[in-house]
Amino acid sequence: MTTRLLLILGLLAGALAADPQRQAKELRKELIQPPRAQAMVIEKFRHMTGEERGRILRSMPPARRRMFEQRLERWNRLDAEQKKRLEGSLESFRTLTPEQQGTVRGLFRKFSETMPEDKRGEGRRMLARLRNLEPDERKALLHSPRVKARFTDSERDLLAEMAETLPD
Repeated sequence: MTTRLLLILGLLAGALAADPQRQAKELRKELIQPPRAQAMVIEKFRHMTGEERGRILRSMPPARRRMFEQRLERWNRLDAEQKKRLEGSLESFRTLTPEQQGTVRGLFRKFSETMPEDKRGEGRRMLARLRNLEPDERKALLHSPRVKARFTDSERDLLAEMAETLPD
């Protein structure tokens, strides 16, 4: 579930490649209070004709269009099982209250902004592992020498907070 939620939010957040600080600031603006229609754009887009898609893409500002096209490309590369899992996770996310959604977005934003890119995969795996443990087991794992050697104190704190806070 957590991995699926990470993938969904990764798809929604877009790639931070060219100018990460500027794009991150733009994404924060979009993610703070996204209109319901905006959250459904990719789903609606999938059901449009090629002509409708082209018209919508042409109407977007260039930077937004590139980000949207990247998200669509990533979505199209997924296999049917991955898409099904992501859609299920997105539905679960939609059932959360706006406050809970804000908390989840904030945690994933913090993860994306503070976890070095080369550690994100390992961070996601650690998060999935932590979520399957009882609180005392979680604490023991986070304080183990192996985990301490791989993650900084702040990274371990974030992983602990995510493991405790994120919905199932």
